[in-house]
Parts: sequence; C-alpha cells; structure tokens
Amino acid sequence: MVRALIIGGGLAGLSAALTATSAGHHVVALERAKRIGGRATSQPLDGFSIGYGPHLLMKNGPLHTMTKKLSRVRLAAMPLRPHKTEVLGHGLVRPTGNVSQAVQNKRAISSRDLTNPIARGANFISNWGFDDMKRFDSFNKGQLLVSNEGWAGLVGRMAAALDEVGVFIECGLEVSKIEQGKAHLSDGRTIETDVIVLACGAKAARRLLSGVDSAMAEEHFSKLERTTASTIEVALDSKPMGEHQAVINLERSMALLDYIQIQPKLGPSGSHLSAIAVGGLAQDAGPTRYASVEERMEALELFLDERALGWRNHIVQEGRQAKISLNEASNHKLHPLAFAKHNIVLAGAWVESTHTLADGAVESGQNAGRLISKMQG
Repeated sequence: MVRALIIGGGLAGLSAALTATSAGHHVVALERAKRIGGRATSQPLDGFSIGYGPHLLMKNGPLHTMTKKLSRVRLAAMPLRPHKTEVLGHGLVRPTGNVSQAVQNKRAISSRDLTNPIARGANFISNWGFDDMKRFDSFNKGQLLVSNEGWAGLVGRMAAALDEVGVFIECGLEVSKIEQGKAHLSDGRTIETDVIVLACGAKAARRLLSGVDSAMAEEHFSKLERTTASTIEVALDSKPMGEHQAVINLERSMALLDYIQIQPKLGPSGSHLSAIAVGGLAQDAGPTRYASVEERMEALELFLDERALGWRNHIVQEGRQAKISLNEASNHKLHPLAFAKHNIVLAGAWVESTHTLADGAVESGQNAGRLISKMQG
C-alpha cells in the first residue's frame, strides 16, 4: 500500500483518487477551492444548475463510462441533435427539409473535411476547435450528451463513491510548497506521503514544481500554450431560441446552447442558455480578435442579443466567467511521469492522454491512479 496525496479536487483529482483507492492505496485528497469539481461544478439556483459554460458529455467516453458504474441510478442523458444545430450563415448541420443538403453536410463531417463550414462548425461545438476526432465523430452520431443530473450530479457521484470507501476530500486547503515525500500547507501543516499526484491546473502545478526542480519545470511548462474562454450562463423564464438546441458563430468562435431544449429534465421550465467565446486574446493560442477580456465579453453579450432576443428581460439566474482556462495545453501535453524521480505523478487535461477536455482530465486521473504503484521503492 502506498500513501498517496492528491492535490486537486477536479475531475482529474477525483478520478485519480477513485483509481488509487481501488488499487488499495491510502489516499488523502486536497482542494484549494471551497468545493470540489473544478470547472465541472455548478450551483443550483431556483431549480437551474448554473455552471462554467457549455459542457457536452461524450457517450461511452471516460467520464460517462465511469459515472455510470458509480451508481445504480440510471444516468439519463439526451444528445445534441445535428438537425437542431445551426452554423450561422450556413444553415442547419442536418436540415430536415433538404435531403440533398443534409447528405452533403453529413458526408463532409464523416470525411472530416474542415474546409467545409458545416464540418468546421461541428468540430467547434464538439471540442471547441481542438483536435479530438472522437468527439467530432460523436457529434455526427448523436452521441454528445446533456445529462439530467448536470455536471454537479456527475461530480456528486464521484464524491459519493469516495465517501463510501472512506476517502474525504478536504476543501479550502492550499498547498504552498511540495518536496519529495512532503507537502506543506499554507496553514502551517505538513503532510508526509509516498507519492504526490498533482491534479491541479497547469499554472498551479508549475508553481509547485518550480520549487522542486526549477530547471525541469521551466523546460516542460514553457512549451504549453493556453487557450481561454469567456462564458455566460442564464436561466430564463422564456424560450428565445425556439426549437434550436445550439447556434455556432464560426467567425467569432462562439456557440450558444439551450440545455433544457436538449434535455428537458434538466430544468423546471423556460430555458437554460450557455454561451461561450473561445480564444481571441493576445495570450491565447491562435489569432487575436480582442484587445481585452472586457471586449470579448461584450462581443459574447452581443451574440446573445442577436440569437436570443430579449434574454436580458427574462433572467431568472445568471452566471458569468470573464476568463477561464479552456485548454492549458493547446499544442503540447506533459508526460504523467515527467517528474517521477521526485515521486510525483501528473494528472489533468494538460497531461498526455487519448482524450481532451473533461474526458482527458478523467483519463489522465485514472492513469495517474494506476501509476502510483510504479512509484513504490
């Protein structure tokens, strides 16, 4: 049995904790925030689950597969429908009234022809423009899902499973420094451990690892390129998008989804709009479109004004994130054992895996949990 300290209570950290516990290791998990889940968390307000921007669950991906196994309660999920998804200026992804066009669009997506605007739109809403053909294919097959439990429900399943086996995640604790076999907390306490799993974000991991091996940390983390996003989530007592489930603006790298239109069980009535603007800042990977975060948020509001007429007059609850890290490794990912000589394993969407986004975080966490055994001796 190995004593494992997991730093980070997001999807990667929770997955690492579950896997390590199943392998018989003694696990302690810490989260700096007041609650677990990271960007996968959400807050229930007036019956709506307000979160951190659009999330679509890939059917039979790492997250979907794991959470289904953690509870006897059936996970009810509905797919985003291509025939209810519009690419602005180019029409519906799969128009029901035009068989010829629908066949052409489906052929372009199936062949992954990203010179075609419909295929680019499908790629964008599948994985926010990043290179994940699994999610791209899933959208085409109607396998990108919205769960009736929301993302907080999925995180809740993971937390409940950990609680059942006696693993408690301590929230509100910040790790100020790590070294081989030890983690120092900002409240003055020290935790001794055999293996540390860094399942926090890349920025926090770099800070901690710089204190362990500054040259190695610089070598690895200087290669990472980050992409940020701005998000707006609003619960409305109206349905301004009508039958549309999603609208994509390729020119501005934006998308707008109505969760309740996709999964009616998710909310009591009205609509739950989730809008995102990806990249465009000078520090983001890719072309620069905005002079500031404020300008990007204003553009996102304008997109909502155009595609969800009158939304401002029907708000029940609202959540905004001016700047979140959407992808911390747009061009390069770190090996999970890059710092193995210090008995440190890495986990997160910025660590090597065969998936991206939430599934990448879960898969890397599971890999980290399995790799703990290799740190013995």
